[in-house]
Amino acid sequence: MPVVSEARSGEIKRGQWAAFFGEFSKRNQSRATRLEIFGDLGAQEEEQNLPLNGISVEETGTGAPRIEIMLGGERPSDERHLTHTIARAARVTAKTGADGRDDALEIEDADGVKTLLRFESLPKLNR
Repeated sequence: MPVVSEARSGEIKRGQWAAFFGEFSKRNQSRATRLEIFGDLGAQEEEQNLPLNGISVEETGTGAPRIEIMLGGERPSDERHLTHTIARAARVTAKTGADGRDDALEIEDADGVKTLLRFESLPKLNR
């Protein structure tokens, strides 16, 4: 009988955020994303299908800790890009799929607003 792996998720401790984001960014560089914000106005889609450039955390200054999610073209000539900043981040939760790949990242701020970064499966082109 085949072994079926289950999807996993878990909270990342604050002291591990910088290292986690560095590794997460390397593993998922250029993967297509969907970014959604869940707050007082309900679910708001901020973008779809932009590639992940990276995620970083700033531990000092106004609104710290601040997490920046950088999405978009890899070249200066690429017009579509977005940097989404989460100020006063309080919780980071990662979700991993049954195949072992990262599926999503949820970041919650001090006010309870959640940012969900999900990876999209783009359709394969027939050639």
